[in-house]
Amino acid sequence: MSRSPLEPALARHLERITGYLQEAGLRQIPPERTDLRRTLADFMERRAPAVLEPWLRAIGAALGIPEADWPRIREDQAAAIGRWARHIADPADVETYVMLSRHTRQGFISRFPASRFLAAQIRFTQLLAEDIKREFARDPAQADRLRQLLTQEFQERVLHITDFFVQAREDELRRQEAAYREELLEQEASYRRAIDGAPACILFVDAAAGTLFDINHVAERMLGYGREELRGRPFQDLHPPGERSRASALWRSALERGHASRDDLHLLTRRGELVPVFANAGYIEYGPRRWVQLICVDISDRKRLESQLIQSEKMAAIGQLAAGIAHEIRNPLVAVKTFLDLLPQRLDDREFLSNFRELSLGELRRVTDLINDLLALGKSKTPERRSVDLAPTLEPVVRLMESTARKRHIEVVAVFDPHVPPAWADPDQLKQIIVNLLLNAIETGAPGGHVWLEARPAPPASVVLEVRDDGPGIPANQLENIFHPFFTTKETGTGLGLALVHQMVVEHGGEITVESTVGRGSAFRVTLPTAPVALACTGT
Repeated sequence: MSRSPLEPALARHLERITGYLQEAGLRQIPPERTDLRRTLADFMERRAPAVLEPWLRAIGAALGIPEADWPRIREDQAAAIGRWARHIADPADVETYVMLSRHTRQGFISRFPASRFLAAQIRFTQLLAEDIKREFARDPAQADRLRQLLTQEFQERVLHITDFFVQAREDELRRQEAAYREELLEQEASYRRAIDGAPACILFVDAAAGTLFDINHVAERMLGYGREELRGRPFQDLHPPGERSRASALWRSALERGHASRDDLHLLTRRGELVPVFANAGYIEYGPRRWVQLICVDISDRKRLESQLIQSEKMAAIGQLAAGIAHEIRNPLVAVKTFLDLLPQRLDDREFLSNFRELSLGELRRVTDLINDLLALGKSKTPERRSVDLAPTLEPVVRLMESTARKRHIEVVAVFDPHVPPAWADPDQLKQIIVNLLLNAIETGAPGGHVWLEARPAPPASVVLEVRDDGPGIPANQLENIFHPFFTTKETGTGLGLALVHQMVVEHGGEITVESTVGRGSAFRVTLPTAPVALACTGT
């Protein structure tokens, strides 16, 4: 008999079920009928061994229980019937429910569905009721009272068992949920450690509001702001005003496509410094939260290296141009020198002096223009995109290239469509793109050949710069590598020229393609965005 203090949860359970039975009118035979209760309890303990045999045969086959398990089930059921009988005799003895509560949480019973366990209990009670009817055949009234009490106690038992199973499953779900929450917390902590340990600046932007709700340690160090200072601020505030529309476009692309990236953005630090970054944006859903994660990699070193490479390539191109320009400068100087040699003998010849003045000034202007064009091409500065009128920007480049082309007996032809709109580009980088393409065409061309530079509009908002030649062309198996660094089809050269051209075009948001036929020449087409309408109209 269990008289030890009950667990609070079990005590509440027993009290609740007792209340159900009383309020529902299911306790027709009160606990005070001790005579009837002891009679039923004695009968159950005496007849249980005999009833267990047909019960095992019935449920074993019906529920698919292996015969090897029958002896243990018989032993467990006999003990359970004994505890149940003691509770029927004395309702204060709740050991049977203590054990049932325990076994529905762990042990043999917990490994099976509640319906299977209840089916076995229903069958045992039926067999016991049939045995009562036979045993008390001479006293039908007593048999009915005993069977009524058995039914009442079984209904109570079913209520307890059902609640135990439900509570056990709820406890298991709560345990699993707690374990899941703990696992999530550990995952979040691990994720936070990984994010804070990442070598890149990471920003967390709310998908709905576009505001920052977190940053990592690298971002704090790079930007000079703490997490709390940035929480709730628009993420565009971390970019210079001229780039905020591009930053917003990156964020929207991530929301629409799941991911996006670009390398033409800068982060604005607390000190007002600009850090060039490669920004990779990814859309993330985690529980109820939706956000865009911006991973911003500092590419200052890469930009410096690119600038050095571009400048190196520019100076190499200028060196090649200088050889062609040398005689362009020599010719006017020779003309001036000839007049100077004759000057002492012709000081009284006013016509000679007038001609000398006009020729000298004209030739010197020609030399000055060549030198200024060359200096402008070699000038190094921070790339800055703006509205660029193509004809006035590229005509000096064509003039510089003409002397190099003439040395190889190649004619350069420039055609600028009068309706071509301004491009949105860095003018110096645009010149470098055309210099490299023209030099390649001239160097690979044959004497008597031609090189064409054409600028034309490409609706709705692009311009095309095409450099084509009638040279030997490029084999098809080399075209796929033509923009790779250090790949060259020439006997001399770094192989960086076209690679840098490709890089600069892509950074401008443009595209470069090549078509070539062996024996008929090549055509390189650069497509660039046009300047925004307002800027194009103002010329800024």
